[in-house]
Amino acid sequence: MSEQQQILSVIDNLGGRENIKDYFHCATRLRFNLFDYEKINKDALKENPLILSVVQASGQCQLIIGNNVGAVYSALNAMLDTDNKESTHSSSESAAIREPIISRLFAFVSGSFLPLIGILAAAGLLRAFTTLLLSLPSLMGNSTLTLLSFIANVPFYFMPVLLGYTIARKLKSNELIGSIIGASLLYPEFTSLAGQTLTVIGMPLVVMEYGYSIFPVFFAVPIAAVLERVLKTKLWDSVQLFMVPLLCVVIVVPVTMFLLGPFGKYLGDYLATAIVYIIGMNSLVAGMIIGAAYSFIVLFGLHWAIIPVVFSNIAHGGDPIYAIGGMSAIAQMGVALGILIRTRDAKTRQLASSAFFPSLISGVTEPILYGLIIPNRRTIYYIIVAGALGGGIVGAYNITINNLVFASLLSIPTASNMFIYSVGLFATLITGALLPIIFGYKSRT
Repeated sequence: MSEQQQILSVIDNLGGRENIKDYFHCATRLRFNLFDYEKINKDALKENPLILSVVQASGQCQLIIGNNVGAVYSALNAMLDTDNKESTHSSSESAAIREPIISRLFAFVSGSFLPLIGILAAAGLLRAFTTLLLSLPSLMGNSTLTLLSFIANVPFYFMPVLLGYTIARKLKSNELIGSIIGASLLYPEFTSLAGQTLTVIGMPLVVMEYGYSIFPVFFAVPIAAVLERVLKTKLWDSVQLFMVPLLCVVIVVPVTMFLLGPFGKYLGDYLATAIVYIIGMNSLVAGMIIGAAYSFIVLFGLHWAIIPVVFSNIAHGGDPIYAIGGMSAIAQMGVALGILIRTRDAKTRQLASSAFFPSLISGVTEPILYGLIIPNRRTIYYIIVAGALGGGIVGAYNITINNLVFASLLSIPTASNMFIYSVGLFATLITGALLPIIFGYKSRT
């Protein structure tokens, strides 16, 4: 079967072109929002050579492709024309509306973040790299590295602008209006007044610092999207070009500054504080539980509910959740290394090596999870044990990370205590490798 036939098979087994509402990809997965999920032929999709596994979670059908997901996405994109899907499949909208609200919420959050994951991962790695080098006495204060560290911080600081764009795109509204709403919270003359209370039309406006924030735009941009649709039905066509964005900005930006911004900021801060407090009650036990369970949290797409809290924690000095949860990814790398050492099968060795070595640098472990661990179910227990060990070590010493970077060797410089974090990382890696070497990895059939 040629690659073109494989792509056509994917489309057919998702219910055909008319059943695909929209689609996009992350580091290793193709993610589809469909009109009718009952039309999915999972068995046929799993037999497709392009696909490692099929997961239905977060209100999406997710096809795990691996490191060549970009090329597969491009080939798929060349065959599909999404411009007229809604008009040709309006009768299926009711099926989408019947989706559980929690699934739609997860799909909304993940769909807003996914376009940013690549640039955030790249910025996190750059930040880790510059932090490590700037800590060396011979390079301390180096102007080139300092400039690179500034560049690495840009995507995180301007998160309200980036999310304003992607949220608007997810809602099929004007992306530039979403960006302007986010940018308004970061305007220098506005942020320079942070901590002060202004009187605007007789009402008090508390100016806050919104750099690195996430929650305010998640409230503001959907309101702007609804207002935009209403205005397009009420205004004359001849004035919509300038009046729709004008009214959206003039109405939503002040509402955001007065109400939505402070509410979202406080909500994020309090939620982050509550989770950190819970971890702090017994950090060892919490670390072991999170480390053991985080692979399954990612597997079902539930980690998207945690990402906003992680960002809030990082903005306030450091996040323990990603530091602990990252040990589950290291456990997967360890299992891949153990399988690589133990196996004598050439195909398995090729898969293990192609999955392990890139993950050790990039932190992307989906090829390991779906290519090695899920097919060999015994190894699931191994990642639980190894993840709990590493999570317990990192949690017990209250280690945090100061940048959103996937757990890998390059995440070490971002830790609040690099030595303890390294101990946890390598203990997890070695344990994950020893378990399949000693006890085997193939499940009994």
